[in-house]
Amino acid sequence: READRIAALGSQPRSAGVAARRWWSRSFAAAAIAAVVTAGSAILPYLPKSEPSALTAQTQIGERGTMKLGDGTKVELNTASRARASIGEKRRDVWLDEGEAYFEVAHDKSRPFTVHAGDATVTVLGTKFGVRRVGERVTVSVAEGRVQVESRSARNDAPRATVIVAGDTAFSGDGALMLAPRSPERVEDELAWRQGVLRFDQETLANVAAEFNRYNRRKIVVTDPNVAAIRIG
Repeated sequence: READRIAALGSQPRSAGVAARRWWSRSFAAAAIAAVVTAGSAILPYLPKSEPSALTAQTQIGERGTMKLGDGTKVELNTASRARASIGEKRRDVWLDEGEAYFEVAHDKSRPFTVHAGDATVTVLGTKFGVRRVGERVTVSVAEGRVQVESRSARNDAPRATVIVAGDTAFSGDGALMLAPRSPERVEDELAWRQGVLRFDQETLANVAAEFNRYNRRKIVVTDPNVAAIRIG
């Protein structure tokens, strides 16, 4: 209905057209906000390239959001996630304080891009990957390119850093840094939340319920241990 009004205003003199564009901007913004709220996602603030201070973005339970950084990098936040970003002249840093995020990093060889999550750091130049943090346990899944994952709390007998490429998944936590067998399907499953989908392969019903509970305010509880141990294909 509002679009019909815009079409009618388009044939008016220039001064009226300017007013119409201003009206359209306000109306479009209101409509966009309504659509975003309905979809359960959010467009988070844009960080200007000249701004060196940290930007904080957060999503609520069941909400997804997008944070665009001044260097062209795009960060998608999953449910109940919080991240901070600082883009400077010599380096680019993001801190994932909790939750999960997917990064499409703009290539800039002069400014390495580093994600800090718990005791793990992920350093890249330009690539696409996901990072999930649950307490101090961090999962890194690479969709494209290559990244270096480093654990600051790795035990003396455990590797402190590893380079992973597309199809790889690395786990950091409890003083260990582990690399899963290469599986593009596993990475697709880990990142399926970006399409609003959860995928499970031989997961226990207890783990499945816990995953759904990341998106639910009313929690699913499996009371029978035998049922909780059933694996879902």
